[in-house]
Amino acid sequence: MEKNTFKAAAVAGGSLEETKLGVWRVLTEKDDQTSLGFAMRWKKMAAILPTIQKFVADVYMLGPGLLTLIVLSKLWSGVEHVLLLHFANRVLSIIEVSLREGQPDTAAIVNAVIARFLVVAISAAVEWWRTQATPIMQNRCIHHYEDLLFSSNLQADLPTIHDNNADISLSAEPIWYHFTNILDVAQTGIETASLLTYIFQIAISSRHGPVFVLLCLGKPFIGFFARRSLWDKAHVAQATDPQYLRLRALKELGETKYRQDIISMNITNYILGEYERAREELGDTEMGAPWKIYENQHSLGLTVLTELAGDLTMLYYAGNAVFNPEKFTLTSIAMLQHSESILQRTFSDGVRQIGELRRSMGFMQRIYGVTNIVNVIKDGSLEYPGMDQSQTAGMSIDLRNVSFSYPGSTSNAKALDDVSFSIKSGQLVVLVGANGSGKSSLVKLLARLYDTSSGKVLVNGHDIRNYRIKDIRGATASLTQDHHLYPLSFAENIGLGNPNQSSDVDMIVDAARKGGANNFVSKLKEGFSTVLDQKKHQYTTHVKDLDKKTPLSQEADKLSKTIDISGGEKQRVVASRTFMRFTSGTVKLVIADEGSSALDPEGEWELFKNLREARQGKTMVFVTHRFGHLTKYADLILCMKGGRLIESGSHEDLMKIPDGEYSKLYDMQAKAFATVD
Repeated sequence: MEKNTFKAAAVAGGSLEETKLGVWRVLTEKDDQTSLGFAMRWKKMAAILPTIQKFVADVYMLGPGLLTLIVLSKLWSGVEHVLLLHFANRVLSIIEVSLREGQPDTAAIVNAVIARFLVVAISAAVEWWRTQATPIMQNRCIHHYEDLLFSSNLQADLPTIHDNNADISLSAEPIWYHFTNILDVAQTGIETASLLTYIFQIAISSRHGPVFVLLCLGKPFIGFFARRSLWDKAHVAQATDPQYLRLRALKELGETKYRQDIISMNITNYILGEYERAREELGDTEMGAPWKIYENQHSLGLTVLTELAGDLTMLYYAGNAVFNPEKFTLTSIAMLQHSESILQRTFSDGVRQIGELRRSMGFMQRIYGVTNIVNVIKDGSLEYPGMDQSQTAGMSIDLRNVSFSYPGSTSNAKALDDVSFSIKSGQLVVLVGANGSGKSSLVKLLARLYDTSSGKVLVNGHDIRNYRIKDIRGATASLTQDHHLYPLSFAENIGLGNPNQSSDVDMIVDAARKGGANNFVSKLKEGFSTVLDQKKHQYTTHVKDLDKKTPLSQEADKLSKTIDISGGEKQRVVASRTFMRFTSGTVKLVIADEGSSALDPEGEWELFKNLREARQGKTMVFVTHRFGHLTKYADLILCMKGGRLIESGSHEDLMKIPDGEYSKLYDMQAKAFATVD
């Protein structure tokens, strides 16, 4: 195990320890071996108690009666082994006395056996009931936290997602497993305490004393103090092995979204070759979870010592058999050995469960962290005037010395740098510039998907941050290249532009006509009810081995198939959603950011024509590389370069600027459509 310790500026007066665990680089705070270090470990253990308390309280509220009974069943399981041992010991003791005296105590034997059978029957009934109740609580628990995560993810703004991207994909599926870890620790604690009490009773009654009990605990105690758990430490783990990372990247190329590229480019053999080469370079380097690798790194001497400690009781038996044989009876030997085995297993389970409890509470802290996230973009209190249906004017916008960098950006370059301009109410504005010039970043600020790093965005004379977010979002309709289709029907994909009218078929069809989607959607077998990206849960097994004429194989052929449409058709559906949004009557700003990039020139011209016809009462901002046919309608053209606004004005004004950026872009576009002899 390779280690490297170095000073870390982030830890005042301390240091970090770097450990190489397989493909992982793990950073931890350097262990403090002083008494303060042990105090810190106990402090870390105590730190999870509030999470346990909150977790148990939340789950309890989902089913107080059911959970109480499940907890009681766990408590019963904690004393079950002791009861079974007690009655087994009683039966064997009676039998031993009967054999020695030659006169069986039939009634005592029958009573002891019946009592043991009763415990077994009760345990079986308790276990059966728990298996019936557990799925109910499990479903309630998963659904509750799924709802919390779903709600939190839907309400998180883009800067917040950037800041917490590592936890956005958290799943609620393992929630019940993590909750049962708490119950298991409680059950094991009760079981250990009851077993210790019982073993002490047997040891004392058979004149073996506490020495035997301590020998029973030798292996568990050594295992407890020798255990290695990465979860006991605050740590940062990062996979840094280049071959492992390349292997993962190559493996991802097997996903469906890359299939067309790989087939059309005929690069299957190259990918397979590189995959095999990366695998060979990786060799036997461990790729498992870093915490698992860490736990398994025990020395040979410690492993042997731990196992030998487990046989100390055998040494005790042997010594007494030689020097003090009258001290044992067959029953006491059998029961002590059986009790010792159960105690060692229970104690070891407890040590493991405590480690799992730490991991579980770490997971729950992440869950609660996500569900309690406060959005970076703060809501205002000012009502946007555009919500007044009687107002017909569009939104007026002023940018004053606006600079902007994306959250978490590792680049020093600003996406926008000291940008200022004014857009009057109702104007049609065209944003032009090369890729990376800041056009998309600018319109994201207008839609208040992000806030400026410095400077102000004024809407109708007020800082955009002073308005209520729902008002600004309700007054804005965006058609961008980043928009996607939802895994819902075409009707719902379009209708959600105006959720209040999402079931109005006539409005949906009209929006589809204006967005250009009506022609191809209406030709589909299920029309507007078609779901493009169905979320299916279906599979077949051995069906391909059967004759295709069998009823089963015929049913398999009826299973849902994937439907695909072109990029241009997808953009037409998204555009139709935008026209549906217009029907809300609240839209005062329309942003079209490369939302027609997959359309042919004719389709794009038709879309822009329909947008212009819906212009009344709206300010419109267009971003497109094919801007030539828009400029004659533009009230204002803004030309961006390197995150800065370098030119603004009408088409005629900008074309007059010598060696101007706009005129250069326009001429390049004109040449592309010029007739070639």
